[in-house]
Amino acid sequence: MIEETWALKPALEQVEAIAGKRIKPTELVALYYARIARMDPDLNAYVLLTRELAESQAAASEKRIGRGERPRLLEGLPVSIKETAALAGYRNSLGSRAFETSIAQVDSFAIGRLKDEGGAILGKTNAPEFGTRPVTEGPMFPPTKNPVDPSRTAGGSSGGAAAAVAAGLCALSQGGDGGGSIRIPASCCGVVGLKPSRGRISSGPLLGEDWAGLATSGVIARTVADAALGLDAMSGHLPGDPYWAEVTEPFLPAARRRPSTLRVGWTIDATGAIDPEVAAAVESVAKELSRLGHRVSRTQPDLGQFRPLIQLLAVTAVGALPIQQPELLDPLNRLMFEVAPSSNAVDYLKTLTQLHQRARLLVASWSEIDVLLTPTLTYPAPKIGAIGKNVETASDEFLDWLSFTHPFNCTGQPAISLPLATSKSGLPIGIQLVGRPRDEYSILSLGAQLEAAHQ
Repeated sequence: MIEETWALKPALEQVEAIAGKRIKPTELVALYYARIARMDPDLNAYVLLTRELAESQAAASEKRIGRGERPRLLEGLPVSIKETAALAGYRNSLGSRAFETSIAQVDSFAIGRLKDEGGAILGKTNAPEFGTRPVTEGPMFPPTKNPVDPSRTAGGSSGGAAAAVAAGLCALSQGGDGGGSIRIPASCCGVVGLKPSRGRISSGPLLGEDWAGLATSGVIARTVADAALGLDAMSGHLPGDPYWAEVTEPFLPAARRRPSTLRVGWTIDATGAIDPEVAAAVESVAKELSRLGHRVSRTQPDLGQFRPLIQLLAVTAVGALPIQQPELLDPLNRLMFEVAPSSNAVDYLKTLTQLHQRARLLVASWSEIDVLLTPTLTYPAPKIGAIGKNVETASDEFLDWLSFTHPFNCTGQPAISLPLATSKSGLPIGIQLVGRPRDEYSILSLGAQLEAAHQ
């Protein structure tokens, strides 16, 4: 067995060591499974292990390297995927007992790309039912605990993915983000979470618009460069996709270069109350960016205008699912499924039109800035079970907490959460950078600069 320290090394370092024949993919896979067996019964990060698949993929990578073939981007790298993603031949439950026996017939596009680039898929990570809760607490699986403080939520809906990365149970995680579901758990667990631009990673072949274009696959990682590597691996689109963002150049080089002088706007204005330590962390980063030579100014974008729109779109997304036994659902999803028919096609189209109109107005403010700096969440990770208990008030509780994440699912802009601060009680505080449409490059470069400044 290789040294335990390899489990927490950056994915890039692992990939380079594999290519240089300093470690073997099968050794890494064995190391991660040993850690999963030892640590995950307490964390509940994984809900399905695919050991036979991972070992066969790792062995195939070793043979490729042995033959002297050019390594693929993730050659032999142990990765995890979210329970709500489709992996051909394996359970496709969406985190719901209503689909517990469903088996995926094809891979989601992002999962196919991970395979094509040489990733060894360790298993599927925990997620709440349909990804509708921002905490990984659902009816099908026990809640995922935060590796920093097991009494706290790991966040959601990609909570298992973030916990797995933070605990050293995989090198890189695929996640999904429809209202913050990559950035939320990244912030809670103290790792990096990247939501790419709308259309950067296809939702096909199973879906056209995922949550009316709000949702996308993305990356949870230990470093900004690792997040860029994961984005390079998963990016692409299929013929007929309703949205696509062409890749003009690879993303990893952006995370390795110093950014040009950027116009950075920052805000802590939200509809919900903001924890003073979170606000102070953002102000501190704004001052740091100024010291680094960027042009920094406070701004006041209207981030609350999307709340009623995303609520209706989430409700109709649940209502459109082919659910035969609603009594099996999480109480929140059951309520959404029951009220969804009260919204007709006209309501849906009006909401979608308003969303795009408001998104255009918000995106227009990027004519004056290059990057927006915000908190990721209005307060650090709460205790498990602390929010969303009452289904009548859950949506407002969630949206208060997610005041800074969900607007950029509505606009389709890229956003990244960085673990740049810690509360006095030791909880991670995520800092979010939001880029112009299709400009992951600026936030990756700036994020890497801030990451280096905090090491």
